[in-house]
Amino acid sequence: MVDLASEPQGTHAGAEELSLSAGPHASGASRSEQEEALPGEDTPVVITEDDVPILPLGPDGEPLVDAEAPVDSEVPVLEPEPRVTSVGADAGVVVIAYAPDAGSLRVRRSIAVRSEPRQSSEPLGTVAQDMRVRWKGAMRGPDCEAWVEIEPQGWVCERYLEPNFREPRVRELPRVLDGELTPGIYARVVGHRVRAYPSLALARARRKGVLLKGSVTVKLSGQVKVGRRTFWRTTDGRYFEARALREYRPSDFSGLDADMLSELPNPFAWAQSRTTPRAAVEVRRAPDAHAPRATVLPPRTLVAVHELSADGRWVRIADGYWVARDDLHVAWYLPAPPQVEPGERWLDVDLDAQVLVAYEGERPVYATLVSSGAPGTDTPEGLYRIWVKFAEADMRGRTGMASYTVATVPWTMFFQGDFALHTAYWHDRFGEPVSHGCINLAPKDARALYAWTAPEVPLGWSMVHATHDVPGSWVRIRGQSRVVARPGRKVSVAVNTR
Repeated sequence: MVDLASEPQGTHAGAEELSLSAGPHASGASRSEQEEALPGEDTPVVITEDDVPILPLGPDGEPLVDAEAPVDSEVPVLEPEPRVTSVGADAGVVVIAYAPDAGSLRVRRSIAVRSEPRQSSEPLGTVAQDMRVRWKGAMRGPDCEAWVEIEPQGWVCERYLEPNFREPRVRELPRVLDGELTPGIYARVVGHRVRAYPSLALARARRKGVLLKGSVTVKLSGQVKVGRRTFWRTTDGRYFEARALREYRPSDFSGLDADMLSELPNPFAWAQSRTTPRAAVEVRRAPDAHAPRATVLPPRTLVAVHELSADGRWVRIADGYWVARDDLHVAWYLPAPPQVEPGERWLDVDLDAQVLVAYEGERPVYATLVSSGAPGTDTPEGLYRIWVKFAEADMRGRTGMASYTVATVPWTMFFQGDFALHTAYWHDRFGEPVSHGCINLAPKDARALYAWTAPEVPLGWSMVHATHDVPGSWVRIRGQSRVVARPGRKVSVAVNTR
């Protein structure tokens, strides 16, 4: 840590801000806001067309992406040595050869993977369409001619698999291109009486469009230019005129990994005001709002936490440097709950501080700012386990009288009923309680925690369930979210005493 007592008073502001930082990582303020459609939503912007692929048109005038993908496995089937499985051999089941001349099995459509070779068995998750998987063997069973045991685990009915001459190919889902924050471009539907069309031809003719209601967010797959008109195609196959969509720009904020945490004091904090989160945080020479101002800190600057003032309203971040308690989001390291096994991975969410800390046993390995439920849509306190994880999940709900639909939210981890930890690509208000009750995460944080928590998601799977043998990571939610009212005008109210 830098000794700030010797810092000269006339130093340039940038030098003072650097010296007050407790560590190597800080993030700047976010963009301006508009009237909310989603909780905490930032202003969507005009879509940059260069960032969206142009979809070529086929002979029928529709984008080729709509055409069914050709089957790439039309190769002669030979008779190699059969592969067998030992699973269930002692129970009298019929093990069969299932080894065509193939390098892999292509998954014909997204399908549930079962824990045992029968339809009624517990689902383990979902393997995605077009993945090419390895397999261990097969057996006859109920509901299917042949149940195939795939790698790394589970059973799939052979009717959903197709022999393929290529080598296996599985990848992390959702797929994110190098240098991108999210798996695609997301946009909000704007304007009044906007319609979505099921085909390009109908969009061009403005016929048979479905009138959208409420707040609608979509994910784009491409654009089509017809003369001077531009149409956007969404991943669910709908078409919109270009004027009807505005792009979200996801936050590039990210938390701190184990190496970064090792360089920081315990405890530390992000400097970010609760009343004006995008404003610079004032640092005083004494624990008093009227004390001389020492400097200001950009939002989300990392600082040390040395002591509280006698009244508990101020925090000393260095000798002679004090910040209001309400301007700090403190990461406190706490013991694990008794249910957590030694070395087990678990998450702690402090609703008051809007801080998440990930632990391996008692060792903190990741920390970040979150956005939990706003007052009235509070995040439930308690100790839970992650019970299911989705690479992408559509979300629907209501806020008052208005409905909302949010497309393909990446890296979603449900921990209690419909409450989840998930990406929020529509805002950069982490550190503020603004959600409908879920724990909002910046894209980089959501992706890191999705991969780190249990149950592990196999490559090529779009969803995985926790099971009795492989339970999900513990999630502890504690405290109450706190919103400090912004100072406003005094309003006098006339009271009729007659």
